[in-house]
Order: sequence, then structure tokens, then C-alpha cells
Amino acid sequence: MKAEAEPGLANARATYNEVEAMLENFMQDIRYGIRTLAKNPGFTVVAVLTLALGIGANTAIFSVVQNVLLRPLPYTQPENLVEIWNTYPPQVPRAGLSPGDYADWRQQAKSFSEMGAYADVSYGFNLTGEGQARRVLVGYASSSLFPMLGVRALAGRSFVPEEDNAGSALVVLLSHPLWEGRFSGDLQVVGHTVTLDDKRYTVVGILPAGFQFLRWADVWMPLGQFNDDLTEHVHHAFVGIARLKTGVIISQARAEINQLNQQSATAYPVEHKNFGVLVQKLQDPSAEKLRNTLLVLFGAVGLVLLIACANIMNLLLVRNAVREKEAAVRTALGANHWRLIRQLLTESLLLSFLGGGLGLLLAAGGLKVLNSFVPADLAVLRETGLNGWVLGFTLAVCLVAGLGCGLLPAVRTLNTNLAGTLKQGSKGASAVGHHKTHDLLVISEVAMALVPLIGAGLLLRSFQHLLHVDPGFQTEHILTLEVQQPSLTFAQYGQLSDEEQTNLTRNQSLQFEQIAGQIRTLPGVKEVGGIDDLPLGTELRQARRFVIEGQPPLVAGARPLAQFRTVSLSYFSTLQIPLRAGRLFNPEDWRLTNILINDTMARRFWPGGDALGKRIDICSFDKKPCWRSIVGIVGNVHQFELEGEPTFDVYFSAGWTPYFIIRTASDPTAVAAAATDVIHRADRSLPVTHVMTMDALLSDSLSPRLFSAVLIGVFAILALALAAVGIYGVMSYTVSQRRQEIGIRMALGAQPGNVQSMILGHSVRLTLIGVGLGLAGAFALMRFLTSLLFGVGAYDAVTFIGVPVLLAAVAIAASYLPARRAVRVDPMVALRYE
Repeated sequence: MKAEAEPGLANARATYNEVEAMLENFMQDIRYGIRTLAKNPGFTVVAVLTLALGIGANTAIFSVVQNVLLRPLPYTQPENLVEIWNTYPPQVPRAGLSPGDYADWRQQAKSFSEMGAYADVSYGFNLTGEGQARRVLVGYASSSLFPMLGVRALAGRSFVPEEDNAGSALVVLLSHPLWEGRFSGDLQVVGHTVTLDDKRYTVVGILPAGFQFLRWADVWMPLGQFNDDLTEHVHHAFVGIARLKTGVIISQARAEINQLNQQSATAYPVEHKNFGVLVQKLQDPSAEKLRNTLLVLFGAVGLVLLIACANIMNLLLVRNAVREKEAAVRTALGANHWRLIRQLLTESLLLSFLGGGLGLLLAAGGLKVLNSFVPADLAVLRETGLNGWVLGFTLAVCLVAGLGCGLLPAVRTLNTNLAGTLKQGSKGASAVGHHKTHDLLVISEVAMALVPLIGAGLLLRSFQHLLHVDPGFQTEHILTLEVQQPSLTFAQYGQLSDEEQTNLTRNQSLQFEQIAGQIRTLPGVKEVGGIDDLPLGTELRQARRFVIEGQPPLVAGARPLAQFRTVSLSYFSTLQIPLRAGRLFNPEDWRLTNILINDTMARRFWPGGDALGKRIDICSFDKKPCWRSIVGIVGNVHQFELEGEPTFDVYFSAGWTPYFIIRTASDPTAVAAAATDVIHRADRSLPVTHVMTMDALLSDSLSPRLFSAVLIGVFAILALALAAVGIYGVMSYTVSQRRQEIGIRMALGAQPGNVQSMILGHSVRLTLIGVGLGLAGAFALMRFLTSLLFGVGAYDAVTFIGVPVLLAAVAIAASYLPARRAVRVDPMVALRYE
């Protein structure tokens, strides 16, 4: 036994000795590399800073990509969850399901183990009681939604199936922010009631912190409180969420839901005509909105890193050329090529990890700056930060960058004639051979810098076009305030008699006009109007299908869709929206028999210009039609984003309009406090919220595009700066290596201008080749920017001509100082240069 154990012990000792020797060699390489880098502080600082910029930019953007696009949704088995929508082409690419379809498909679909729904609308309620009145937004969810997502109430319970039925008890779930803010985190609120729009609701639970299924929802109610008729097929407001059964793939679910949708179209041919269906993986709406922008950004910072690595390669080539004699001596003393390559790679890895460490600090600071400028629509970006995944990514980038930057210079150095180097002395034998490598690196830097520069140019041109889009209304000296009254549900309103409905509408109109009249008396106020939904909004929630008297439908049975807005008598004059034909509203129009339409709708349906006096049915699915007469045509207003085409707009003048719009003679914010006092004197229970200028509203609508353009522009400028530094470094090295040649030329009579032209000409040739390759790359890649552009094509001639000219100018400027230095060479000194 002892004899058998001795060989095993010997093998273990041998293995241990080998590992110990490897570690000792590794530590020796690190110590030697640190000493070498410390002896060249200028080189080390430049290399570390260059890598820090490239790695830091990639770390910052990857942290955003990981948080928004790569992080799994915080639900139970999110990979099996799908969302189900209707479509109504061409006007609505994604619409909600009708309550009836949701109820039917939930019973009939065999592809899902669970199915729930939420309402894709943000209704508001006035929260009153203790403290100042507050406007809260309410989300509606089925009882199956939260359990399916794996979300458990922090306290209390979530909804139960009985609460999905119309007419169920009035109960609510509080969001965690509302519970902490309004109710001071008091758990005793569960079981008590809160007042929403003058009705008492029992708080049955509190949702956990971090639950952001609908980020805007302050309060949740069960679907049973959404509508008294949860079997109708007219109003499309629900979004289906379902879990795929084990073994079922999404294509099978799509096929089944398409079949069920066709059955609905057969059963309800009028209501369901032209509706399609969309089934897709459940995803965060913010991720869907930001996907293309983040992928473009990630590509841009990737190019920045490659340019930084090209610069480091150039630096290492120059430095290794100087160290060729050292490599030759070590080879002569017995060091093999692997030993030398390992040492050079260790030094490049040290540079990379030092740059990565500094890059992490730059990324952390950059994310803080980024968060301070994130628009409200992109609030998800504020949740980004450095985590384990980001640190792992940075470590991998450092490793790849270190090996990538060091391998080529190391191999080039060891492929030279080291024996010849010892004979020649301090001047490396491979100086001439390195020139082609330097030139190729400069060409690649120019090409890679051009791509993000063209992308940034296209985005800035798009933003410039957006700035010239007329929103259709005045934005200067306009103040807006949201003042919501408690409202009746559709069911409650429908239970009123015609006379009661008329009196309610009239009283609400009179109350608004009385308060507006008092605000008009304030100093500096020129006009006051109102509307139920401000322009440049983001939510398609007041759209209706309609029928035109005497005209067939647009698409075989499909009914056109219009945006319906309720306005006050002075709305159009307040915002300076022009009257194209007919008249504006007068005090008698609160009876809801007359309407105004916009210019786009008039031209589309009455191209002959005879829209006045025509009628449309706005209750086209009800048994009793609601015919309304067109008495005026007004200018187009962008109800949603500026880049979209104007919608078909129908205006009423009836009832309370919750957005007060105040036009002033000077700074509109100066009247905000006085206007709020007027409203509270009229009714203390009315909450005044979302006080902002119309200029701010316009800026908010533009901010996501501006944010993207500026961010990509910053990285494009960084790429340009790194490329310019690289060109400067290579041309400076070229001049130093050709110093003797330049001296001979000048001794033989060459003029300084000729020498300068020679150096600049070499730079121009490299730049033009790089620009050509960059243009080819840009032509191939700019198609991915199409969804982010407005008013310009992906191959905009102005951008594709102007940006290369700018890059060429920067490259020539970067070469000018080395060229000037070349003509100052003293021929006698240069001839003695070894």
C-alpha cells in the first residue's frame, strides 16, 4: 500500500510545484509590468484615460440596457406570460379588447393555464377626506391578474373573483407610494374606507414596494367597477394577460386567438368589423419604447471602445518599437517568445483593468448626470445603476480589451529581426514595417468614428424638423391647470333621465364659465378656456367610431375613428386656433346637438368643402342614434406627438372641462397662485394639479427625442475626439520616424511647403480611405435608425455629405501640428539622427 501511495504523492507534489511556479511567474510578470508602467507615467496616464473613456461609456450604457431590456420582468415565470391586444388598422395599431371578448376568450382559449386582464385607461378620482384633496389615477384589474403575476399584497388581500362582477362591493388596493405618502405608511388603513369622488371605498390591501405593472396607478379597483356591462363588444379597453400552458408555444396561442377573433367577428359583425388581434410576449412598455434607441446607443459606445482600443494599439506599437532592443537582449539571454508575449500582454491587461476601474467611476458619475436629465416619459432610466451583471460585463470588457489591444503589438514586436536590432542599436529594426499597421489603425478609427457621427447628425436633423412643426395652437404665455370634479360612471349617467342629464351638463358648463370669468379679471390675464384633455397627450382614451349620414363606410364595414374633445366656449380663442369655416360655439351649444370638426376630417370626408350642416352619428352602435350637426371647422391640432399626422377631431361644448387654459400678457406662472385661489374660493374640495405652462408641455413632448439625439451626439463627439487624438499621435510618430528622410530632402533643396504637403497628403489619403469605408458602413447600418427619424430619410444627403466633410476637416487639423513640426527639422541635426 505504501509503495502504491508514493507515486500518487509524487504526482501531487509535482502538480503543486507546477502551479506554484505558474503563480510565481504570474506575480513576477505583474510586478515587472507595474514597474515598467510606473517608469513611463505619461504613456500610462494617456492609455488609462483613453481606455477609461471607452470602457466607462460601455459600462454606463450596458447598465441601462441590462435594466431596461435584459432584466427579467419581476413576475413568476415571466417567460411564459403573453399580452393580448386588438388592432384596428390603419388608425390604431394596438387597441384594447372589449369586455365581451375578454370574457369569451377566457372561457374558450385552450392555450393558457391562466388569463387575466387590466384596463388600458387611466381614469382619475378625487381623493378627499383628511388633508388637501388630491387627484389619483386608478387602474382596473381582474382578480386573477395579481396571483398570476405572483404579486402578493403587502398587507390585506388582493381582489377575489366575486369582485369581477358588475355591481360588486366598492373596494380598492392602494399602491405603495400612495400608502406611504398619503397615509404615512399606516397599516391600520386596511379595512377602513377612503373617499373617491364622493363615494366610500373599502381598502382591502396594500401593494408591495416595487410593483410597477402600471407605473402611473395610485389606486387599483376590480374590473367589476369599470363598467356595469362586462359582456358588451363595443368599447375596447381591456388588455389580456395570459400564461401559456406547459408545452404550448406562442405561435400556437396566436393561431388560437386569431381563430377566436374570427368567431367574434362572425358573432358580432357590426361591432367587431375590421378588428385584428395581436399576441406577444409580455414586456415592459418602457422597454418596448426604448428598445431601438438603446440598441443604437449600445452600438455607438461599442464603436467608441473600438476606437479607444485602436489608439492603445498605436501607443503600444510605438512603445514596443522603442523596447525592441530590450526584447532582443532578453531573447539572447534565453527567454522564449511565449515568455515575452506573456509579459507584454500582462502590461496591456494592467492598463485595461486600470482603465476599467476608472471607467467604473466615470460610469457611476455619468449615470447620476444621466438620471438628472431623464425626461418624465423615460423615468424607467432613473432606476439604472451598477450591479453584479454590470460589474461582470465591465470585467469581461477589460479582459477582451486588454488582450485585444496587446496581442497585435506583441506579435508584431516578436516577428521582427531581434538579432538585427542588437546590431543596429537603439533604433528599432522594424520601424518601417510598423507604418502600415499604424495606417490601418488610423483608417479604422476614421471609419468607426464616421458611423456614430452620421447617426447623431440624422437624429439632430430630425429634431430640427420637429421644432418647425406647427402644433396648431399658441404655446407662448399659456398656463394650464388640471381641476377635476367628481364624476359619474357611465352607468350612473345612463340612469339619469334626459332632463336630468341636460340640467347636469348645463350646470357644469355654467360653473366652469363662472370660474373662468373670475380668472379673466386677474391682472395680466387675457383669456381663459378649457378642455377635457390637453393637446400633445400620450393616451388614446377618447376615441369613438362614427357614421356619416349619407356616406358608406371607409373600409367594407369598418367605421372611421375620431378623437372626441369637450371644450369651453373660449377654448379656440384662448389657444388662437383658427376658424376655417362656419362658426365657433355659443352659449346655447351646451345642449350637445352641434359639433365642430378639424380641417383634416373635413377634407377627408367632404373634399368638396361642403361639411357645414352635415351630420354624424356618434352613438353608431346604440339602438338610438346620436346625430350631431357640424357648425364649424377649425384648424388642425396635434392631439398627440408632433411627428404624428393630425387625427380626425370632433369637438363638443358641454359640461365641466377639467383643464383650465389661461392666456396671459407676460409670464404665465405669475398668475398660477391667484388662479388657484379663485378656484378654491369657488369650491375648496377641487384639487388643482399639474400646473404647467404650455411651453413646458411642448418641451416634454419633445424631450425623449432630444434626449436620445443629445446622448448619441455626446458619444459621437467622444468618438471624433478619440479619432483625432489617434490621428495626431500616428502623424507625430510618422514625423519622428521620417526625421532623417525629411532632413535629407530639405538638405537637397526641398521647400518647407513641400514637406508639409507631404505629411498632410499622407493624412488626407488615410482619412479619405477611412471616410469611404465609414460611408459604406453607415449605408448598411443607418436603416436601423429609421424608426427614430422624422422628416429626414436614413440616407439624408445633407448629413452624408456634411458629416464626412467635418470629419475630414478635424483629421487634417489633427495632422497640421505634426506637419508644422516636420518643416522645422534642422537638416544637420536630422542627418546625425540615429
